[in-house]
Order: sequence, then structure tokens, then C-alpha cells
Amino acid sequence: MDAFDLRYMKRIRFTLRTIGAWPNHVFEDLPTSKLAAISRYGYTSFLFTICCIGMVAQAVYLVNNKGTLPFIDLGQSCLTLLCCIVYIGRTMLPLQTAYQELIKKFASKFHLIHHKNMTDFSAKMYDKVNKICEIATIVEHIQLYMAAFMFNIAPLYLNYSAGMLSLDRPVNATFDHSVYYALPVDPTDGFWFTIICVYNWYVSYNLACVFTCQDLQICVFVFHIWGHLTIFEHNLNYFPRPRIHVGSKTEPLRYSNEEKVEVAAELKDIIKHYIMIKQFVVQTSDTYSVTLCVYLGFHLVSDCILLLECSPLEIDALVKFGFMTVALYQQLIQVSVVFELISSKGDGLADAVYGLPWECMDDGNRRTVLILLQVVQQSLPLKACGMVPIGVQTMLAILKASFSYFLMLRTFANN
Repeated sequence: MDAFDLRYMKRIRFTLRTIGAWPNHVFEDLPTSKLAAISRYGYTSFLFTICCIGMVAQAVYLVNNKGTLPFIDLGQSCLTLLCCIVYIGRTMLPLQTAYQELIKKFASKFHLIHHKNMTDFSAKMYDKVNKICEIATIVEHIQLYMAAFMFNIAPLYLNYSAGMLSLDRPVNATFDHSVYYALPVDPTDGFWFTIICVYNWYVSYNLACVFTCQDLQICVFVFHIWGHLTIFEHNLNYFPRPRIHVGSKTEPLRYSNEEKVEVAAELKDIIKHYIMIKQFVVQTSDTYSVTLCVYLGFHLVSDCILLLECSPLEIDALVKFGFMTVALYQQLIQVSVVFELISSKGDGLADAVYGLPWECMDDGNRRTVLILLQVVQQSLPLKACGMVPIGVQTMLAILKASFSYFLMLRTFANN
């Protein structure tokens, strides 16, 4: 059975394909030609180009209207501009060789489907992780479609409430948009309003996919890392002790000569398993290092702006930013808690290694256990830019800083 036969893997692959973020050529023997680069990265490059153009148009709009924009529209433009910065960074991710190799290694080697036949416990852990990934995939896809829908339906509702969608529109009124641009056309014209709406729906879907589905992809990696660490810990906790021979009433204090060979082979398999896990964690951390750093910086700024926008508790502000605030905070908390699985699981590995029956081993196997103990004491967290560990503590620091900046800005606004 292949990893891509699983339903959640099919969903992730399909969604990422819609935004050009899935490296199809890594899994297929495609002929090399002059047009190969276009076929592989054409759609990704197209999305990158239109996002850059959109960012320039948004920045020009902010500069041209910096003294006249209402507070709500100013915050909305800043938020969409920040989202585009994250989007550009994540759009470039599929072009990187490290990302392509990571996806290939996960699907072809690291996925628990390739390790489920090792032991009965491995099979149980494979089923458990699959259920977790299936639930997470369904939840993230619901969030994806809800985020794109709610982000664009709020301006339509406000336009409808103001009578802007009727034939007899109010005089000197303007349309509300989910994203504002500086354009060479009249945005108050009904035809161009429709074009801008369609474009914003398309861009919003791509943006929601980049945020939610790539976060989901990282979370799936983390779930499988956690599954491997759980199997590793189980193998340590149930390491075979010296066998009691027939007729013996007491447990032997040492492994026999035949058992020493089996113990050495067992320790070798355990060490190889841990090295594989650690290499995948390091490769994942290196691949997403800058992406996660930009993501945390985005939350640090955007969460503060969202609180500031929602603080007046006005209907227009809550309609525009209420769902977005809940969605972004939930996404940060969800990802941070999932990443904490690796740190929490890694902290108990040293105790499991020390719990091995090393007192029954010979000197050679004891040295092997000592080396393993030193290796597992090194932390395994995924880090942003190789410095900031992703987890609950980092999440709390971001939330505290966002609330502090919000209160400070709110105080200045009241004064």
C-alpha cells in the first residue's frame, strides 16, 4: 500500500496542487525538455507574479490614501498586505529543492505506513496517527473554505446593507472590498466592482490554502514524528531482559553469550530508528526555518492589529474582522500545541533509555547505551531560523506581546 492511497494524503495533495505547491515531478519520471521548468513551476510563478502585483497595488493605495482612510479600512489594508508577504514566502517554498526532497522522503520512507509491520505496537500507532491526521485534515479544510468565504462575504453583506447592490445606489457612496487596490479604472463602476470581487475570491482561496494547508502539511509531519518517537519509547520500555531458563527459579543477572548478540542487534536497530527520526526533524526544521520565522512575525503584528480593529465592538468592524481574528488566533494555538508534541515526547526519552537493563549487559553494550543516552538528551524541537523553538511557550510569548502592544496603542488612541 502506498502513502498516497490514504484519504488525507489525497486531500492534501489535491489542495496543494490547486495552488502549485505540490512537487509532482519528484514522484514521476517526466522527460527532461526545454519546457519542463514551465510545466513544473509555471502556475506557481503565475501566482507569485499576481501576488507581487497585488502587493504593489495595495501599497500604492495605502500611500495615496494614508490621510483619508477610515480606521477600519486602514487596518484591513495593513492586514491584507501582511498576508501577502507571508503568501509570497510560502509560494516560493515549492521551488526549493529542500522542500521537494522533504516531501519525497516523507512519502517514500518516513511515513508510518512503511514501518507498521515492524511490531504489533507499530501497527497500532500507525492506525492511531492515521485517525489523527484524517481528523486534522477534515478540520483544516473546513477552516480553509470557511475563511475564504467569510473574508469575502462580509464586504458583500455591507454593500447589500448600504444599498450598493441595487439599481438605485446612494449618491457619492463607494463599494466595500475585501482587499483595496490602487487601480487605473473606476472602482465604483459596477462592471469593475464585479471583476475585483471575482479576483479577490480567487486570491482569497489561494491565500487560505497557503495558510491552512501548508500548516496542515507541517502538522502531519509532526504527527508522524510523534508516532515514531512513541514507537521508539515503547521499544525502550519493553526491551527484552535476560531469559529465565527452564528449571531456574531466579532471574539471571546477566545476558548469556547468545543473548548478548541479540541485545547488540536490538540496540543497533533502536539507534538506527532514532537517527532516522532525528535526521527527519532536522531536515524539516531546516526546510521550514525561514517560513516559520515569517509566520511567527506575522502573528506578532497581525494579532495586535486585529484586536485593535475589533476593540470598538462596532458592527462593521466585527463583521469584517471577527471571524478573521478567531481564525488566526485558533491557527496559531493549534499549530503551537501540535509542535509541542515533539518537545514533550522528547523530554521523556532519556528516562526510557536509562531504564534499559544496562546492568545486565556486557561492557560493549553498556557503552552503546551510554552513547544513546547522550544522544537522546539533545532536544528535538523544530525551530524558526534555527533559534526560536516552536511550541506553547513561544505561542504564549507572542500572545502576551500582542496584547501588550494592543493595550499600548489603545491607550495612545484614547489620549
